[in-house]
Amino acid sequence: MKKLIIAAALAVLPIVSQATTFSEKKQLQYIQEHQNAVASYAAKNNKPIPEIQDYKYGMKIDVAKFVRQSQDPRTCEVYQRLMTYEDSRGELNTIRYSLFSQCVNNKN
Repeated sequence: MKKLIIAAALAVLPIVSQATTFSEKKQLQYIQEHQNAVASYAAKNNKPIPEIQDYKYGMKIDVAKFVRQSQDPRTCEVYQRLMTYEDSRGELNTIRYSLFSQCVNNKN
């Protein structure tokens, strides 16, 4: 019985590690896509590409024009998301914040 449990655990472990690796790769892909789109937007509007700032609780965010938000990997996990916007002075800003992803099987 002990050998069966160990064998089952060894069979499941690679699947779990692949799922984690997949979601991390997907998250990095979405961030890269976001940054590429922001770079294109900045070039078209003759603005510098913004540095990514980490959101801190209570941080004042002056959003005059929403530009883009990175995609949701839909993994039922907490992940990093980016939001880019123009402030009231016309400057581009990108904020990184944590969010609980929507679950793939969520029917809401």
